[in-house]
Formats: sequence, structure tokens, C-alpha cells
Amino acid sequence: MERRKLAEGSEGDNSSLILAQKRTYRRDPLNDFNKYTGGWNISNQHYWASVGFTAAPFFVVAGVWFDLHATGSTCLQTETSTLLRLAPKSVKDLEQLVKDFYEGLPSTAVICISLLGHAYTSLLQELLLYPSSIHACMLLSRLNSENQPIVLLLPLDSVSEDVSEDAAPNDENARACQELRQRMNSGKRWHCPWGSTVVDIVAPAFKVILEENFMTSSGCPLEDTKSTRSLWWMIRKKVDHQLGKLLSNLEDSWLGPWRHVLLGDCLDCESLNKEHKKLVQDLKSKCGMVDVNESYLKLVLGAAKFDIEETCLSKQCLQKGCYIGMLEHHTEENCGSNGGNNVSASASRLIREAVNEIHWEDTIFREPIILVLDLDVQMLPWESMPILRQQEVYRMPSVGSISMMRSRYHELVPLIDPSDAFYLLNPSGDLKSTQAEFENWFRDQNFEGRAGTMPTAEELATALKSHDLYLYLGHGSGEQYLSIDEIQRLEKCAATMLMGCSSGSLRLSGCYVPRGVSLSYIRAGSPVTVANLWEVTDKDIDRFGKAVLNAWLRERTDLADCSECNQPMKESGAIKMRRGRKVYSKKKLASSNLVETTDKGSLKNVREHRPTIGSFVGRARDTCTLPFLNGAAPVCYGVPTGIIRKRQL
Repeated sequence: MERRKLAEGSEGDNSSLILAQKRTYRRDPLNDFNKYTGGWNISNQHYWASVGFTAAPFFVVAGVWFDLHATGSTCLQTETSTLLRLAPKSVKDLEQLVKDFYEGLPSTAVICISLLGHAYTSLLQELLLYPSSIHACMLLSRLNSENQPIVLLLPLDSVSEDVSEDAAPNDENARACQELRQRMNSGKRWHCPWGSTVVDIVAPAFKVILEENFMTSSGCPLEDTKSTRSLWWMIRKKVDHQLGKLLSNLEDSWLGPWRHVLLGDCLDCESLNKEHKKLVQDLKSKCGMVDVNESYLKLVLGAAKFDIEETCLSKQCLQKGCYIGMLEHHTEENCGSNGGNNVSASASRLIREAVNEIHWEDTIFREPIILVLDLDVQMLPWESMPILRQQEVYRMPSVGSISMMRSRYHELVPLIDPSDAFYLLNPSGDLKSTQAEFENWFRDQNFEGRAGTMPTAEELATALKSHDLYLYLGHGSGEQYLSIDEIQRLEKCAATMLMGCSSGSLRLSGCYVPRGVSLSYIRAGSPVTVANLWEVTDKDIDRFGKAVLNAWLRERTDLADCSECNQPMKESGAIKMRRGRKVYSKKKLASSNLVETTDKGSLKNVREHRPTIGSFVGRARDTCTLPFLNGAAPVCYGVPTGIIRKRQL
């Protein structure tokens, strides 16, 4: 597939977006999936979420807009005429454009995250008087079809975790580890898939950690003694700890009190709904806050188990759902003169009182979220930040690609039967332990597939079109057996699980469109792809893969007595899984750890909270011996996808 330049300048240099305000670029809508869906472009990801946002003109490209409702690879030619559209010529056209955009969103929260590099940061330092120590800014938008948008502009400091060589030079273990590391590094070289981006400035330790992971991930290449193996594990566990600490530091430093914006919406908490309704009325009547951002307020209440700082309860946030970091010193004087401080204090007090009145169940059910990540941040494992570690998180390359997926499924929730699977196991023949772990188990499940032999491209293409699930357990992403171009030409594609090293990594080449097998599967219509962001070790990732597959199959088994669960359900205007209905005994509920009733005698929550494909991924991370180096590598590309039982095992 030919790659063409998106705009002048590099993807890592956001100055090209400012230039785009004055230019109109001609793009071939058939040339690349990411381009016609508006992917990998800050203006298209955040789109009109920035309307009413003081810095909005800098983030809106007034050139060519795209129809974000293309139906997929099989309909590209028929949709060509509707892909491009000019910027609106009138206010009425603009209003319709904004309305159409929001109506095209799913009800599941879409969270767009971009890092603004040197060009934007320099401009913001002048406009907002940011200190020179600010290296970048994060633009975060939370969008869905049912609520007002939430927009944050947060200045970022550089965050580094100590990845220096082992301290204490007189320590025997430290010296031995260093010697072993040097011998293992001999002749090996790690190729960074993203080259250089702003993330290397604000999180420089991440690249160092991934390089160290690569250098040590192939196991101990020296004499296999108890001593060398112990030292190898010491090195690996140290790097694993460094990655976990870095992710925690990134959450604390970059998001701080705003981390709760990443959470999915709470589901069916009657106490929360009651207090939210009362609080909205109190803020309007007692504080004179007419334009309360009710969706943001409910998000704050739903995150009551986390510490919510006063910054998050400011009048600006509660009314506009918009926050610009470090602007407090600009507004203090104005607030003092118009009583704004008194309003914020009263609102904060009312919110604290409402939080104390909410009665929480032991289990809080949340909607999944879909991350739309800019090129500069997509390599980070956001899903393993502490606040998201146990949540259901998906990735998509753009807001438009989500709309396209919805159009492909005609607004039906994607559903798969995990027993309708095809596997490609150890096709290279050198992963003997992986083959021994899975081959007999796959046969016991009556899966179709190959083990220890290489398939033809035609065989794989047929399997992807005729099965619900494709399992790849081999080296890399499997594109050596079925190329990216061949995948993208598929008319139909199964959900996929790619457990090879870096199977979910995206390769960047400056200002050219990124390439990655996971994006190709999405373009071909795969509803969800589980893949690894970086190199992993076989035994740990085998444990992860088996835990996820077992959970999917158990969930399918739990649907055996439920006819309603096996019927596709239509949800108007949303990609949101409506879980199936199943009657659980209290004993089974407790052991399954899947759902929990909120009212005695009520099965509403049992019906509403059936887990989807991605919900099991977060739970399986901790089955890995190295929960971050290996457990944080797998991510879900796609949209919330349910499990169905359509045939007997």
C-alpha cells in the first residue's frame, strides 16, 4: 500500500497543524484507512469538542473535512463521492456539522488524547504565561453521544523513572547483573518503532525501559546455571518494577486530580443517580449555577472513591466541562471581585455532601472506554496506568473509524462466538513449549487450525472470513504468513488475538501514515484485536493468553441456558454492549466475580452487566510473572464486542 504525506512537517511536530488552517490538502480517500477516517490528526480526534474552548482556533483545521461514516473496505469505491466535504460556509452549516458529528458518536465514552509539542507549547507559554519548564501540553477530550464534552488542556512536566545502572558499585549482585547485561547486549540492537516524538521529552525513561526489555527478553543466552538464571530474573524484575513505577508517576504527574476523567461511566447505581439529580437542583437553586455540566458532575460523583481535589470542582469545570491547567493565577483577582470564590466554595461543599450520601455497592460496574490516541502517545500502555488497570479499555485510530465500525455493523453490537475459532500455533516450529501448552487444549475445544506448520495465505484468508475468532501464537504479528495488504482486502474479518512480540506496535516514519497489522484488521472489519505493544516472553504471554481464552469460553458456557443472550441486540446510535440475561445463584455470583445484584430479587444488573471481550484482558494481566513488562503489553484495538453462543462445542 502506497504511503503518502499527510501534511508538511512531521507527525511529531504539531506546527504543521497551524499551517493547515490556511491550506486545503487533496487526499486520496481510497489511499489509506487512517486518512479517510480522520485518524492521526489532532483536529479530527478532538474535532468540535473544543467549541467554546478558549484555545479552540489552534486545534481546528479549517480545510477539508471528511465524511466519517464510510462503511469499510468493501464499500470504499461506492462511498468515494461522500468522503470529502468542504468547511462549512455558514453558521447554519456549521451547526448541522456539529450536530451530525455528535449524533455519530457512540454512547460509550471516547477519550481523545494528544500531546502538543514545542510549537504549541511555545505559543501557550506566551498566551497563558506558562513557565519555561513546561515541555509539552496534553489535550484531552471526552466525547459521547449522550453528554456534553469535557475538554482538558494540561501542561506536562518531564517524568523520569530511575533507569540508571545498578547503584552501589561495591555490591556483588549489582556488579554481576551489570556484567551479565553487557554480555547479553552483545550484538543485539533494538529498533524503536516510533523513531522520535515528544513523548521522548516528557517520558524519556519509557524508551530506555523498552530497550532494556528487548535486550533481556530472549532469556539467558549464556550457560544455564542457577546463578546466571537468578541474576537474569533480578534484572527482569527490576525493569518490570521500573515500568510499573513510571506508569504510576505518569498518571500522578500528567493527570493528577483529573485521572477520573479516564473512567467509564458508572452503570445503574441508584444512589448515585438520586444524589446526582438532587445535586444539580441544589447547584442551580443555591449557587445560581444555571448551566451546570451535568455529565461532568456525574463523572465526579462516580469517582468519589478516588480523591477529588478542589481544582476539579471549580466553577469553570462544573459549568463548561472545560479546564486549562495553571490558569488559577489569572482568575483569582476576578473571582475575588465577583464572588466567584464563594460560589466555588458553596458548590464544593454541596458536592462533598452528596458524595458522603452515596451508598456504594461492593462492585461498581462501569462502561468501557475507547481511547483515540495521537501518534505521540499511542506507544504508551495507558491501559496499565493504575486507574485503568482493571477497566475495560479499547483503542481506535480515530473517532471516524468508530463511526465506520458502527456503519459496518449497521448499528448492531458486534458479537462473536469464541468457540468458532481458527488457530495458527507455532508455525515457525521453534516455540515448542507454546505448542505443548496449547495444541491438545485447542483440539479439546474442537478448534480448527494448524500447529507446527506454515499455512498458505489463501488458507488464512479463508479462515479469517469464515470464523469468529482467529488465534495467532507465533513470532511477531503473523504478517509473514498473510501480508498487511492481503488483510486489508478481506471482505469480512474475525476478531483476532495476536500473541507474538510487538504484534500491536505501530511503525512510524516521520510524516507518513503509520503501519501496523492491528490497523489492517480493523480496516478489514475485525471488531476487536488483542495484540502486544512490544516484545514479550513466551511463557508469561502464554499464561496471559490462556487466561483470557479460558474466560471467554467460560462466559460462553454461562450463556447456555439463556436464549435472549444469544440474540443480536440493536442499540440506537451506540456501540455499547447490552449484556445478556442469566440467572445466577448467590454462590455462583460470588465465585464468578462477574456480576452482582444490587437489589434483592432483581435480575436487572445480571442482565445489564455481562462482560465483553475486552473486560477479561485487564483481569488477566496479573497472571503474568512480570505484570508490566509482559502484562502491560497486550491491548485491545477495536470496539466493545460481546460473546454469543451459536453452536455446541
